[in-house]
Amino acid sequence: MRILFLTTHNLATNPRLVKEMRLALDNKYSVEVICFSFDNWSSKYNNSLLDEFSAVKFHIISATRKPFIPWLTSVLLEKFSRLCFKIFRNLPISLIAFGVSRRSLLLERRLKDVTIPDIVVAHNPGSLWATLKAKQRFSCKIGFDVEDYHPGEGNNRLFQSLSARILELSLPKMDYVTFASPLIQSAVSEIVDSRGKNWKTVLNYFSSPEFSRPISIEGPLKMIWFSQHIDAGRGLELIFPVIKMVGFNYELHLVGNLNKGFYQRELLENSNIVVHSSMSQNQLHDFLKEFDIGLALEDSANINRDICLTNKILSYLQAGLFILATNTKAQSQLLKEYNNHGIIFKNSVLSLKMELESIALKINSIRERKNERYESFLEKNWESESAILLNLWDIK
Repeated sequence: MRILFLTTHNLATNPRLVKEMRLALDNKYSVEVICFSFDNWSSKYNNSLLDEFSAVKFHIISATRKPFIPWLTSVLLEKFSRLCFKIFRNLPISLIAFGVSRRSLLLERRLKDVTIPDIVVAHNPGSLWATLKAKQRFSCKIGFDVEDYHPGEGNNRLFQSLSARILELSLPKMDYVTFASPLIQSAVSEIVDSRGKNWKTVLNYFSSPEFSRPISIEGPLKMIWFSQHIDAGRGLELIFPVIKMVGFNYELHLVGNLNKGFYQRELLENSNIVVHSSMSQNQLHDFLKEFDIGLALEDSANINRDICLTNKILSYLQAGLFILATNTKAQSQLLKEYNNHGIIFKNSVLSLKMELESIALKINSIRERKNERYESFLEKNWESESAILLNLWDIK
């Protein structure tokens, strides 16, 4: 069986795609990927992944201005399509797709280079158009993974509307659709009239061997937060005023690509904050064993953040950390089910301060139960969730 994955990103910024690639290889699929390359912080980790997946045939498109003509064509088409959408909402799906992402056209053009696949899987809205064209060209099965609720991302109303429209037009044509959280599946169901029978939630757990058994911790309360970028607008504004007020010893570790201006404004004068550069997924998951508390500081004002389950909160669960999470709908639902694994607090400085001080008073008990939390999640992993995907890939 041959499987083709399509994405408008690279591997380093799409860990769910990487897990699906590994799953396909482990189950004897022949794997091809059309993806993009970027000249930014992710290049180092992306190159490492390309080396790791030597059995995969990659078709890599530059996301930079070289070559210039294809890039310029895609940019102009994106601008034209977005202008048209502002005036006429009932556009052909091709123009909707080009308005969603300039890379839609570049992806579709590379289909001519692939071996005829049995199944094609799209991994973001910008890859939906190429996936539909692949079905026409190859008479293959097609699927789409909804990792985020794109109509609820950011503040760009035009992009939100374009994202909703491309989902509305594309998803009924898919042989299957997967969702990274139950609430994302519910939200998408509201904008797509024709829900397919092969719509499944596949939680974004990771492989159990990536997480090490917790180590014994003494001394200051050790907290961790990670993201692709350490910058404003990611929830850290909640924790910084709080740690200036608390009366106990602590360490706050931040992992990600650091914005220098943010460092100067927020981090420079606090010696208890330790910054680590971006790590590979395996390095990061092993690193979690050294901490007490995992911070999941999502903003419920962002619709996507309100209903998604991030990589970080699932990683914290698998590592056995005690989680301190904002009261988004998805995080509240998750920790209601696993109430021994963390606390939900209202999205405010005062509420966070109260919960942190409460945690500091019972830190010995939290540390004593870390192994118990870790062991209870050994069977909540990608190995079990991925069985859903294998069944979907095998549908006739």
